[in-house]
Amino acid sequence: MRKPSGACQLNGVGNPAAAMRWIICLALLFGQVVDLRSAGDSDSQTGRMPPNLTVFLVRHAEKPDKGSELAPEGSARAQKYVQYFQNQVRYDGQPIRWNYLFASAESDKSDRPFLTIQPLSEAIGVKIDSDFKNKHFKDLVKELKKNEGNKFDNANVLICWHHGEILDLASALGANQGDLPQSAHWPDKWRKKAYGWLLKIYYKPDGTLDRQHTEAVNEQLMPDDTVSPGQ
Repeated sequence: MRKPSGACQLNGVGNPAAAMRWIICLALLFGQVVDLRSAGDSDSQTGRMPPNLTVFLVRHAEKPDKGSELAPEGSARAQKYVQYFQNQVRYDGQPIRWNYLFASAESDKSDRPFLTIQPLSEAIGVKIDSDFKNKHFKDLVKELKKNEGNKFDNANVLICWHHGEILDLASALGANQGDLPQSAHWPDKWRKKAYGWLLKIYYKPDGTLDRQHTEAVNEQLMPDDTVSPGQ
């Protein structure tokens, strides 16, 4: 019996041309396997979000002239947030129960995002995830899009961030002023003294942005909430 002629001997095929055809077929098959494995991750590479996700974005509360904590007015707002966010409803009238809370990571310069929603966290028993740094907001967006175990499907997420990056964070989530109707009152810039603006972002069952209902509002909680977004 003749011995196989090395790598070119595949299922009885013993000539270079046939071996080349086998190699091409294997390469095509491998490419299909890669496509199937990556199909589940395709949404995380595009603008698609988990289905029926609701994301509210808020700036941290008022800050003092010096220090990393909240001003007395900021602490008062944080306390008011306990009832304010527990009484939120969706555009369709359904009450919102917060499943996830995020705040930008604490630093030597500011603990304010965490402190702003800490009273709410304690009241509803939901831990604050503060693993994502202020400038690394895109990592938070990737986490939401990854949607490990589908945990963000139909979820309600509250995010507290710094005003310098909050609109960029919203943009990374797919909400841009240029893509939203004028009725959304979406700001093109976050005013330095604006602490009472709330961004409400909704997604459809297919994970695309619900432009009809996404909007920016004035909380009207504190005396300094005098200017509404979009004005």
